[in-house]
Amino acid sequence: MNILYTLEQTVGQAKPYEIVVAILIVVISTAALFFLYRNVINHLRMERKERQAINKETKAIKEKKEFKLFSKNKIVTSSNLKDRINEDIKQTKEGDLRILYSIDIDDFRQLVEKYDQKTIDKITSEMDKRLNKFSDQKNISGHLEKDKFLYYYMGQVNNEVIAQLGDQLLSVVNEPLKVDDISVTASIGVVVFPYDGIDADGLLKNADLAVYVAKKEGKARYHLYSQDLIEKERFNISYYEEIKNAIDNEEFLLYYQPIVDVKTGKIIGLESLLRWQHPEMGILPPGKFLNVMDLTGDITWFGLWGFERVVKKYSDWLKEFRIRQLFISINLSPKQLYIDDLARKFYDLTSKYGMKPDNFAFEVLDYFSINKNHVAMTNLHEFRKYGFRVAIDDNGDNFELADHMQDVAANIYKIPRNDLLMVMDNDPLSEDIYRVVKAAKDNHKIVIAEGVENTEMIKKMSEWGVRFMQGFYFSQPVDVDTAKEMVRKSPWNMDTFDEYTK
Repeated sequence: MNILYTLEQTVGQAKPYEIVVAILIVVISTAALFFLYRNVINHLRMERKERQAINKETKAIKEKKEFKLFSKNKIVTSSNLKDRINEDIKQTKEGDLRILYSIDIDDFRQLVEKYDQKTIDKITSEMDKRLNKFSDQKNISGHLEKDKFLYYYMGQVNNEVIAQLGDQLLSVVNEPLKVDDISVTASIGVVVFPYDGIDADGLLKNADLAVYVAKKEGKARYHLYSQDLIEKERFNISYYEEIKNAIDNEEFLLYYQPIVDVKTGKIIGLESLLRWQHPEMGILPPGKFLNVMDLTGDITWFGLWGFERVVKKYSDWLKEFRIRQLFISINLSPKQLYIDDLARKFYDLTSKYGMKPDNFAFEVLDYFSINKNHVAMTNLHEFRKYGFRVAIDDNGDNFELADHMQDVAANIYKIPRNDLLMVMDNDPLSEDIYRVVKAAKDNHKIVIAEGVENTEMIKKMSEWGVRFMQGFYFSQPVDVDTAKEMVRKSPWNMDTFDEYTK
């Protein structure tokens, strides 16, 4: 009562404009509180929707990653496939044996580069279904990750069963796919529990080593793990996995070494070289990784992968500035040349970026090791038909190249660095080397001297009528940006080498 009386008394004593101000304050405060309340409610609603969207997306990603993997009686996923194997191992009795087949699709990286994700998903899905169809109650099978599938056998184990299942699994994989008429093969590593591992991880680790050896021996086969492989191949397999991861992590870099015309000072070509920016060992040259890829046969898709990056980079340069006559050379190993229709694959890559084949040269390593192989020689002739340049630097054991120069499907002959060193040392074989050089010039081949390190070498090669050279005297292999600037404006001119070429 006293409070009401006080309020009434206060209002009664207030002036009219004070009452208006008070009312306005109350109205504004009420409105502010209303809008604040509405904003808080809207914010909470939005947060709830975002959480629902995130949960939905997370669930979708999880479902996508956990491919459905099949056994006869139940579906398993990639997240619990190893758990199922470990569960069976726990239930084994003394004397029980198990076989694990680790199945890797060959040249899977090449498929990923060539096809879209939808097609790749279809390929892995079809493989899954094939294993499911092949399965019975005595195994666990499924897609573990990427290009890897597992087949775990829980029946009676003996050498005959191991071989029989290996052959059957190869047949299952090798059947033509229903997806775009794609054919694939697989390399399989075989391990036996408990001799080669006492849990899923241990078995898989050793199975990976056996897979590596299967690939190294030619792919499309299985290889049984044995203890002696640890000493022989353990370093290589870990290195091999590092290399494959390096591609995903974009650790490979392009480097270039210029090929110079000493008469004009112009750069007529670049030899492209891959370098590996290893996270621990720094920049590594090709010799540190290409031999491992060559052993496993992965040099085929790796070569195509590297070539596409060379083509794309050249295409990017042409969009930035004008480039006159210039070719970029790429090394080809014998194993690459044994692949049917290889030339067409390279031609398709140049067409993809609107480039002309004569912008590129393929340097064939160990020509006389492949000159009797029909597929390899067909590829070389096809390269020339498509318009690519082809270079060789193999004279033969007895310098027989000089007598067969007119039959060689190459328009460039490169004098190897070792031959150049012999010439500079006045080695008795210098006459044979000169005979090869003369035969190349007589057959209108471009002759390039490799490994030029000083002005004396420039003088000697100039006396032999050789005007195109490369080597550390001109430049070490340089990164992309440095090479681009060299191509844009050559560091040399017509007068640079005058005193050495007269």
